[in-house]
Amino acid sequence: MAQEDIPVYGIHAVEELIKRRKQDIEHVYIDKDKRNQSLFNLMKICRKERLSYNMVPEIKLNHLAETKRHQGVVAFCSIKPYTSAERLQEIISEKEAPLLLVAASMEDPGNLGAIIRSSVAFGVDALLLERKNTVPLNASVAKSSAGMIENIEISKPRNLEGLLKELKEKGFAIAGAHASKGDLLPNSDLKGPMVLICGGENRGIPPYLDKLCTTFLKIPMSSKAQSLNASAATAVMLYECVRQRME
Repeated sequence: MAQEDIPVYGIHAVEELIKRRKQDIEHVYIDKDKRNQSLFNLMKICRKERLSYNMVPEIKLNHLAETKRHQGVVAFCSIKPYTSAERLQEIISEKEAPLLLVAASMEDPGNLGAIIRSSVAFGVDALLLERKNTVPLNASVAKSSAGMIENIEISKPRNLEGLLKELKEKGFAIAGAHASKGDLLPNSDLKGPMVLICGGENRGIPPYLDKLCTTFLKIPMSSKAQSLNASAATAVMLYECVRQRME
């Protein structure tokens, strides 16, 4: 966890955090050696609510909380509140041809920040993130976005796979960005309701999202270049989307 994130620690404080800002919790760390009912109940809540958590040694908690008075639990929240499921549905229903972007398995804060910046520039209606395997919305991401993080709706759906299946049934194209397979970007119709999925630096598009894609898109490029990095590829994809929609 990045040092600029502020930890919330203590059993009561973390319980209140889950009650009031559950959707904004990035990760919970629980002492793996301490045995008490309160910590066990917190772990069960994390499982039930699909919150990302790890069981770690006390020395790790001391480092994360920067104190030994953490009572065996430390949690971190996003620097910006995530868009609620209800608000996300409003955004989708308000637009004739919504453009949603899934930044999957993004591990580098600089890349995610750059993607946020491009999303604002090219009119993405909402950015969707996975609950796991994605860098948290911390100060590094905000800095890399050049302040644009405040100008876009960012959601971390409880069930991203289920949401995309629902959108697919409603007629959304689910387009996966791929380096070597699919239709060339300029030859694709990107004007309708669409979810664009861009994979991370190391994992690419995870299998559970890959199988939902109705089409794949690839960027035409020189044979001298094997690929673009995640944020550059996303920017090119989004530019083509907005170019076609402006026509």
